Amino acid sequence: MPFEFLDAVSHSEGVEAVQKTVVEWLPQLLPAQRASSNFVDGDRMITTTHWTDLRADPLDLTDRETTRNSPRAHIMKTRERRILSDQDLAQSNIPIFQKLHKAGLRSLMLVPMISGGEAVGMLSVGHSEPDRYNAQHGMMLQMIGKCISAQLRLMQEIRNTARRAETDALTGLANRARLMRVLDGPGALSQQDSSGRIVGVLHIDLDHFKEVNDTLGHAAGDAILKHAAKAMREAVGPKDLVARIGGDEFIVVSRTDPQGQQIGKLSKKIAAAVCKPLRFGDVEASVGASVGIALATGDDLNAERLIGNADIALYQAKRHGRGRVRAFTADMRAATEQRVRLLSDLHEAVETRAFEPYFQPQVSLKSGKFNGFEMLARWPHPELGVLDTGKFLDLVNEAGLAEQIDAIVRRKGLSALRDLRKMGWDEPRMAFNASFKTLDSKDLVETLLDDVLEFGLHQMDLVVELREADIIELGRLRAFEIIQQLSAAGFSVELDDFGAGLASMATLARVQVSGIKLDGSMIALLPDKRATIILRSAIRLARDLRLQVIAEGVEHDAQLDQLRRLGCDAAQGYLISQPLPFGELVQFIDGKPKHKAG
Repeated sequence: MPFEFLDAVSHSEGVEAVQKTVVEWLPQLLPAQRASSNFVDGDRMITTTHWTDLRADPLDLTDRETTRNSPRAHIMKTRERRILSDQDLAQSNIPIFQKLHKAGLRSLMLVPMISGGEAVGMLSVGHSEPDRYNAQHGMMLQMIGKCISAQLRLMQEIRNTARRAETDALTGLANRARLMRVLDGPGALSQQDSSGRIVGVLHIDLDHFKEVNDTLGHAAGDAILKHAAKAMREAVGPKDLVARIGGDEFIVVSRTDPQGQQIGKLSKKIAAAVCKPLRFGDVEASVGASVGIALATGDDLNAERLIGNADIALYQAKRHGRGRVRAFTADMRAATEQRVRLLSDLHEAVETRAFEPYFQPQVSLKSGKFNGFEMLARWPHPELGVLDTGKFLDLVNEAGLAEQIDAIVRRKGLSALRDLRKMGWDEPRMAFNASFKTLDSKDLVETLLDDVLEFGLHQMDLVVELREADIIELGRLRAFEIIQQLSAAGFSVELDDFGAGLASMATLARVQVSGIKLDGSMIALLPDKRATIILRSAIRLARDLRLQVIAEGVEHDAQLDQLRRLGCDAAQGYLISQPLPFGELVQFIDGKPKHKAG
């Protein structure tokens, strides 16, 4: 065989390129007016055909699935070459041979391609002259088949390796590498299709997946991911791309109208399909889907930014509750960029221990005297001023910094309480809302004991407030355990937001606490008659259980007067004082109480 042919084959990259080279060379190596190469690729046969006179092939064989009874299947099974004469073709009842004879072929030769003892395809050549081929031609074609089969197998393995590198092993979907390669292709995002549709992206996150995975195990988690992947594949169109980019996150790339209505409908279709329940033994489990949508509408848009826009929209969807769909807007990016900057500042503030305690005074409704305060975290931001927790709490939880910030503010607060003691104030006690992370720490009691002892204080000087949301998130059994441990160690525990839900009532029935803090939403309704009846009942219940009752969110004199008549022990709120830095707290204490006992 000519070295030029061998060189051309060895430099052909990809299965199709090798076959194209072979069929173009075969008429130069053998008498042939038609040459065809067939190669098995998984469950299909890739066929490349070449006619020397460039006529159209009468057979539509490209990428056709293999069939058991076809001539090429027979050749590959027997691994024997076959030479057909004009008479053989004319008298054959096989449709392929009949079509070739009708197209003008009078001689045909078929040989298997063998690689590693396995038939991997078939070569064929045809000519318009009768009886054109002999055994020598057959041997030559077999040698060519043997030569190129190894190259075809190599190209196939290279392609399969590349395919595996771009495929998610669990779900069979595309992975991030393939997603980025497709979206970063020339003109992939800027060109509309013939219908004027643009590229749209869905960023999908499975809701409640972690709970299912943690509760039922990784096998159930994998089954959920496979189910979600299948649901997405079945929901999208044949030209759409579905990729799993990590964990329980997926990306769908689809064409849509410029307004995004089509991809919006697709997002709802996918969400509905994903949430269908699966059964694991006697347990039925399901997940939901939150979706962010982004459209390729900007000239400067690239794959990374488009996916980032969808991610921003997904974040907004999850912020407003699970199972929601949000489409990206420019305002979202501006807010996200500010959030990223704030997050960076937050980490720096933790490093420099920049957070400060502010103190909201509590006064006795019997004596009107100052008798304690609630400590609240504040962040003196160098550009934005003093930020209350409502401005950065979501970021704190997202960054996992709640326990560290709790510790910074708590220790500074205890230091301030020690200074008050030195000033001669024996009554004040400090209450603080511990974060979920702090409450769930296995070293909580030991840490609090170390803190109060370090500052020369007593356990009773520190009140731990437990919110309704904490009880729910911790789970009642864990919440009861924490309360019992804190109480046994000598700390006071009060139920915050009392009256906002049923968890606090259940807690009162199970464990001993020292007090309750009436929820501000109920106080805001005073002196409404119905609110008065409810609060009277709550205060009477606390009295029967010998618990202290504090009202928070007091903003009007009428509210304070009504609480005093109902027998509430203490109050805090902007009517009494806003949260104060330590210096202003000292001034408040030194001054006359704003509200004396009536």
